Amino acid sequence: MKKLAAIFALAFASTSVMAGGLNLNVDPAEGGAWVTVTEQGQAVKGAKVASESGLDAKVTDESGRVFIHAQNQNSRSINFVASTDQGERAEQAAFIKGDHS
Repeated sequence: MKKLAAIFALAFASTSVMAGGLNLNVDPAEGGAWVTVTEQGQAVKGAKVASESGLDAKVTDESGRVFIHAQNQNSRSINFVASTDQGERAEQAAFIKGDHS
């Protein structure tokens, strides 16, 4: 009976963690995008955020935000990736308008 209770408790805890998950919101801006990382509606401080090129990786501030500069001056869709030290990961693509479009 104790084993069954332990298994149920572990399954419930892992389900709760999976249900929340990391969320990424990308707001395109001139020259790049503002990226906000949240988990269960709360800002995530210290999440690493990068664009698909990986050249401009930054860490979110206390409000879960960071500005990622576009590496290319042409308009295009860019995939943004956020990750935490706990191994959580989220992605979102956004169209970023370039200087030459």
